[in-house]
Amino acid sequence: MYRYKGFDSALCGGSIAALEAIVNAWMEEERPRIRQMSQSVRGQHIVLSFVYEATHELEQRIALQNPATAITGAYPRFFEDDMVEDRPTNPSIPATPPPMH
Repeated sequence: MYRYKGFDSALCGGSIAALEAIVNAWMEEERPRIRQMSQSVRGQHIVLSFVYEATHELEQRIALQNPATAITGAYPRFFEDDMVEDRPTNPSIPATPPPMH
């Protein structure tokens, strides 16, 4: 289930450093899987909005779907991340494959 979290710089006295510290503390504590982020201006302040999935809920859902993982625990985070490469937004720019080494 997606959740929403918002941060307003007005609650930090307009300090970007304080806003950054609050957002970083939330990310370190919750370790959310962020699906969308936006930044808005509200008067003289910045509002940061996040739509996310709580990783502990995601891990519980995976364990319930596959009983074999319940024995060993949930999969490591790097297996959960979707690794989708973005296509260029301008169709006149050709997509070039990465160099082969």
